[in-house]
Parts: sequence; structure tokens; C-alpha cells
Amino acid sequence: MSWKRLSEALRTIRFRITAWHAAIFLGSALLLFGLIYYLLGHAIDGKDRDVIEARLREYVAVYESGGVPALRDWILRVHEARKQTAFFVRLAKPDRSVLLMVVPEDWVADDVAKLDDGGQFRLDRWMRAPRDADMDLTVASTSLPDGTLLQVGRSSDSRQRLLERFRRAFAVVMLPALVLGIAGGALLTGRITRPLRRIVAAVRAIIDTGKMDVRVAAPKADDELADLIVLFNRMLEGNEALVRALRESLDNVAHDLRTPLARLRAMLEDALRREADPAATHEVLADALEESDRVQTIIRTLMDVAHAEAGLMRLERQSADLGALVDDVLGLYEDVAHDKGVALRKEMPVLPAIEVDPARIRQVFANLLDNAVKYTEPGGTVTISGRQETNALAITFRDTGIGIREADLPRIWERLFRGDKSRSEHGLGLGLSLVKAIVEVHGGRVAASSEVGKGSEFTVHLPSAPPPARAA
Repeated sequence: MSWKRLSEALRTIRFRITAWHAAIFLGSALLLFGLIYYLLGHAIDGKDRDVIEARLREYVAVYESGGVPALRDWILRVHEARKQTAFFVRLAKPDRSVLLMVVPEDWVADDVAKLDDGGQFRLDRWMRAPRDADMDLTVASTSLPDGTLLQVGRSSDSRQRLLERFRRAFAVVMLPALVLGIAGGALLTGRITRPLRRIVAAVRAIIDTGKMDVRVAAPKADDELADLIVLFNRMLEGNEALVRALRESLDNVAHDLRTPLARLRAMLEDALRREADPAATHEVLADALEESDRVQTIIRTLMDVAHAEAGLMRLERQSADLGALVDDVLGLYEDVAHDKGVALRKEMPVLPAIEVDPARIRQVFANLLDNAVKYTEPGGTVTISGRQETNALAITFRDTGIGIREADLPRIWERLFRGDKSRSEHGLGLGLSLVKAIVEVHGGRVAASSEVGKGSEFTVHLPSAPPPARAA
């Protein structure tokens, strides 16, 4: 493995999780070993001390009841009954002269010397001295009320040797356990991070190929990572749809701009050829100005939608009568509707004035009425009605036009979207997206329903009180 691949492997989440798992496993094992080691040593000491402590209390009671003779007779009877001398017993005066000493049969002279310090009795409550590689000497001492010193001890298994055996056993068991723990951690980490690696592979494939149709296979487990993959795939689907819509939008913008720009160029070329005819040149320039206005309208509308969706559109709020704004729009489209043979009706009660930007709301009503007239066949009717709702006013535009397909209805609010039936009609595909953006900036909402061949209905809901101002 090259150094580059090794460095890449070391920086992966899989390696870091495995390393942490191994470190935690090793730390936990060492902590457990330390605890067991301490408890084992304490248990060894405790076992010997309990036995010696019981025998020490027994000998103290015998001595206090009958003195040295009684203690000697008791020790002899006990040892005779057990066929061996198991305990070391030494009774000494306050000046350390020995009154009684019984040494187990398996002890040697050096064993007794190990309990003393330069010929002086040690007064430690508990003493433990190594006898040989396999045995230890454990002795308990106590001072009696008359000043004599009583020591009781025995030989026991070497504490250090037992603990050494435990350390070796731990080392033998720990090595394969650590290897198994690291291998298990690596396997578990690999399974956990597999969805993440799939996501990384999918992103790389998208970056390398530029195709948005890549999806990540969902794991069988039902956990957070499975939810992440589901959400990631949904995000890819949304991005793919967004890119597709963007391409369609760019095609529509290019189409809508190409025609006025081509006309503008043709008009200007024609004006250059007619230098000797000022009247014709003036007419051409007027037409060119009209086409430039159309291009400017497309760009300005796109900017308005973007600003409104970003919450940057500035509103000049003032008290306004929605019925009066509807009358203004009806006056603008009355001739257009008459020429097409479409009847306009207004069915509105008197509504209270509300705080809105009159110019923007008039723009909303104009777009909705323009669409209604545009997609209504001659002989049809467009009806504008209003009503008061709880904390809101609703204005509805209902037509008897061609309607909107159910599949297209959710997308009519998208920028530059135009359904198949509407592509033959003159328009930018920006009107409804601008309507939705302006209404939402006012804190309202707009809804649509339609049935192909029977007409459409658009309702604008505007709050009676303006929403709280956004923090700058």
C-alpha cells in the first residue's frame, strides 16, 4: 500500500472510529484488570487474615483465662488432634523475653528470623514476609492487658506468585481479545459507515459525470443512517428536478428573449437602411423601444420574483380598499375582454380597508385577470368575487376557460413554467410566480383549483392585519 493510500485510510471516519473503539476496549480491559487485581490481592490477604485473626482471638481468650500453662496445653491438644503444627505462636514478656513459642513443622529457623528486625520483635499489627517462591509468612501481633506480646502466624500461598499467575493469564487472554476487539470494531464500523461511503461514491459519481440520476441503495436496516439515505435520495431527486426546471426555464427565457431581440435587431437594421425617411425611421425606433421594454419587463419581473422570495421586496403599505383596486384592474382589461368576447363580472360586498402595498396588490390582480381573460374562450365569463374571512380578506378570480391539467397544477407557481396548452399563448411564465411571491411577502397565501375544459379558480388570501416586520 502506497503512503498516499495509507494516509487517506488513516484520515477516514472508519479508521478513527475503529481506533477509538480499540482504545476504549483496551482502556476498559486495563481498568477491569486493575480492579480484579486489587480485589484478588485483597481477597488473598483477607482470607489469611480472617483465619489468623480467629485463631488469635481464641489464644487470647485461653491465655487470659489460664495464663501460659493453659495456652500451652490448649495448643498441644489442638495440634495433637490435627496431627500437625499448623500455626506459629509466640508469647513474649514486655522485655521481649519469650515465654512460649510454637513453630510449625514445615518452618525453618530462618523463617522466624524473617519476622524479627535485628533480634527485636516487630510490633506491626500485620506482617507478611516471603518465605520462598511459593509461600509467604503472615503473622498478626497484639499486646495483651498485662503487657505481654502475642504473635500468631502461618505460612500461606505466595501472594505475589498468585498475582503473577493472574497477570500472565491476563496477558495471554488480553492479546487475542484485543485483536478480536479491533477486528470486531473494524467490521462493525465498516457496516455502520457503509451508507456514508455509498453517499460519498454517489457524490463523486455526480461530480465526475455531471449526471443527477445517481441514487444510493437504501440499507435493509431501519435506523438513522437509512433515514439519511432516504433524505439524501430525496434531495437528489429535488436537485434533479430543480436542474431540469432550470434548464427548461433557461430555454423559455432564451425563447422569450430571442424573439424581441431579433425583432429589435431587424428594426434597427431597417432604420439604418431608411436614413432618408425620418418618419419611417421614427416609427421603427418606436417599435424598437417597445420591444426593448418587453425585454426589460422580463428581466424586471425575474428580479421582482427573486427579491420577493428572498424577503427583500420593499412594500409601501397604506390603507387600501381591495374593491377599488379590483375596479382599477377591470378598467384596464375591459377593452381587451370585450374584443375577445369575454364577459367580466364583479360580485363583491363592501370589504374593510387593509394595510397593503396598493401598487403590488394591483399587480397581483392584473396578472390573475390577465391569465383568466387569456385562457378563456370567446363567450366565456370571468368573475371576480370577494369575502371576509377570520383575520383575512379573500379575492377570487373564477373563469370558464380551458383549465389546467391536474399534473401541471402544483407547478404553476414555478418560475417560467407554462403548461402544454398555454405555450402557444403569449406570455413569460412569470405571472403566477410573481403573484405568489408578492402575496406571501404581504403575509398571505394564494390557492388554485382547476378542471380541464371547465375553468380555473384562483383565490388570494390577505391578512386583515399586517404581519410583524422582519428583523433587519
